[in-house]
Amino acid sequence: MTDRFAVLWTRAGGTPTKMGSLVATTRECRFSYDAGFVHAGLPGFSLLAPVEQLLDKSPVVRAATERFPLHPRLMALIPPNSPGNLQRRVYAELLSKKKPPPAPGFETEWGILMLAGRNGIGHLDVFPSDLEAEDWYTQQAGETAVIGGRSGIWGLLRDEVRQSGSIGADSAQVLADVMGPTPSVGGMTTKLLAAIPDLPVWGGAMARPGTRAVHQTPYTDAVIKIEQPGYEGITVLEELCYTVHEAMGFRVPRRWTLEIEGLRILAVERFDRTRAGLPIPYESLLTTFSSGSPSVTSTSDLLLPEVAAWIKKLARLCAIDVKTTLREIFSRIAVALMTGNGDLHLDNLGFLGGSRDVVLAPVFDPAPMRAWPRHNMRLATPIDFVHDEPMYRQIAKAGTAFGFTLSEALDVLYRVGDATQDYRKLVTASKGVPSAQKKQLRDIVAAERRLLDETIMSTRKPPAAPRTSSG
Repeated sequence: MTDRFAVLWTRAGGTPTKMGSLVATTRECRFSYDAGFVHAGLPGFSLLAPVEQLLDKSPVVRAATERFPLHPRLMALIPPNSPGNLQRRVYAELLSKKKPPPAPGFETEWGILMLAGRNGIGHLDVFPSDLEAEDWYTQQAGETAVIGGRSGIWGLLRDEVRQSGSIGADSAQVLADVMGPTPSVGGMTTKLLAAIPDLPVWGGAMARPGTRAVHQTPYTDAVIKIEQPGYEGITVLEELCYTVHEAMGFRVPRRWTLEIEGLRILAVERFDRTRAGLPIPYESLLTTFSSGSPSVTSTSDLLLPEVAAWIKKLARLCAIDVKTTLREIFSRIAVALMTGNGDLHLDNLGFLGGSRDVVLAPVFDPAPMRAWPRHNMRLATPIDFVHDEPMYRQIAKAGTAFGFTLSEALDVLYRVGDATQDYRKLVTASKGVPSAQKKQLRDIVAAERRLLDETIMSTRKPPAAPRTSSG
């Protein structure tokens, strides 16, 4: 097989700029910075490949594996290979029409990257050539076409979301035109990237990602999350959890809810874009860690204390406030435990910004997945639990890796428990959530609160003010 070539560009500085060149084979993936980019002062390819620490002729090399046939930073731009990912099905259908169609594995991933590798989450845009990059940026500058509203597109999306098999060629082409060459986002819920009107209420109008205005109405980029069969009520519960985080002072994106063509939809504003629409670098913890080690290939490959250790190592390469980052991650874990979100894994935490200004990204995907029995897991990033010690004392011990003393970690858990004491009532009052999911979630949260109370009582005297029970 011949080597595959591509180029990486970015708009992070306001003007499209070539970042470097990519060479990929079935054995390895090599990225080299362009000589002019090294001195441009722009964020680079990855937090683990900072421009200022690499010479213009020192490539970033990553051996190919079955899980990562391309560099993890590039794999994050490719729609995940799962039946529920609508965009993956669309581009798989388009690729299947090629003569010959690409082989599974490296050839398919590369083909999808060339079809859908730009304007995704973060600041990297991938093109087959510099000429195609220049043409695409020129087209983007003038495109304002509306692709949604109360038109047939929502009906088509409804029909395709409700199935997980192959997609017809005509539908695939229509949806490809709607979504543009832009990668979607993984997860249990179908997600698309689009621009929507920047107004208090959303009526369903959409435009391609990056659209700033349509007919003088301002637009903003958002992740469009579509509720699908088997997860009825998930958008309602996710919005509830966003509200809980917001009330506790966590940074959360703006959201819009919508019911259209029999679909429930939650639109979440993209935090990887400035108010002017310029891209901000973003990498999930999984992408960052797997870029640094071939031993990290999934969200469960590290124990929770090891996550803290890796973030401390990251500070050697970029300007991250380790103390603030670690403490917020543990606080988010505490909220996840008290709201039934067992899905706070390494792909649902991320870094925002380049190596000179990286911070923890705002809260996203806080849905309480434990409401569905098949997702009933306490911690997506595990702890090596033992049987003869209170559960939450062990969780607090893990918190010591995040910069807390044992007593401080228990205080964090207690304060979050206290701040979420009305959560079960809010779940009960939620409209559109099946009663079975409500009961499952209430029972799980009640059990976690009992375990926390038992730990608090056995470890130290509780505060003078008694806690109020909730139903």
